[in-house]
Amino acid sequence: MGIVTNKALMERARDGKYAVAAFNTNNLEYTQTILQAAQELNAPVIIEAAKSEIDYMNGFAFVSMVRSLIEGLSIPVGIHLDHGPSYEEAVRCLRYGFSSVMYDGSALSLDENIRNTRKVAEAAHACGVSVEGEVGVIGQASNGPEGPAVDSKMIGLAAPAECERFVKETGIDCLAAAIGNAHGIYKKKPELRFDILMDIEKRTGVPLVLHGGTGIPLEDIRKAITLGVAKINFSTVMRKGAIETLRKTLNDNVGELDYMKLLTPARLKMVEIAKEHIIMCMSDGKAWK
Repeated sequence: MGIVTNKALMERARDGKYAVAAFNTNNLEYTQTILQAAQELNAPVIIEAAKSEIDYMNGFAFVSMVRSLIEGLSIPVGIHLDHGPSYEEAVRCLRYGFSSVMYDGSALSLDENIRNTRKVAEAAHACGVSVEGEVGVIGQASNGPEGPAVDSKMIGLAAPAECERFVKETGIDCLAAAIGNAHGIYKKKPELRFDILMDIEKRTGVPLVLHGGTGIPLEDIRKAITLGVAKINFSTVMRKGAIETLRKTLNDNVGELDYMKLLTPARLKMVEIAKEHIIMCMSDGKAWK
């Protein structure tokens, strides 16, 4: 199928009452497993990376890798900048060939967030690239590369009226709003504010994004989808599964020097995890040609 924008993916998802699973990656193995899981389930998927992950891989190499790996696949794939910290980073990703970018100015004042996000949207839309913005600081449940490190006192829920103004004045294609979700491993069950989510959906009319998907119960994932969420981000769960499996493989095979053999169990685990979360999002069987 090839590379498509997140706007195209999410509008179909919203109309079809499912969400597209978005997985962070930082190397070949991660990317292979995500695409394998999506292809086997005939599901659209979003391959995304935060700035630290892009820097680790090299942006041009990352996009070239994804484009090479999807040759012969029959699923639509988005390439997305996750939590872009600046206009300059968004522009770099446009040059790399991303099909979607996120600018995260949620820790700034609303006025500054709007100004910066609108600037990113103008540049991205001129290139045919879709844009995600954020209102309310989603923050971190634990340390990770996906989002900005923020002081706990700065973490706050999105205000629906501010979301409405934000969408109107920036022209973004989709919105990530803080409704009690966080990145990383939750220490207890997250209490998502579905009343806020419902109000935001009614006021904005754009597809919504749920960050911090790792650890959100299935019933809450499904409920969020009914309220306009069309993209759900997963990262920590993939890293955790891969690292735990690799650690066991190394302990069980002391002296083994076949790198590919050592990585294979971790890769298989990531395929399993990716499939589980694609099914959670109800996007299995939803690919189109």
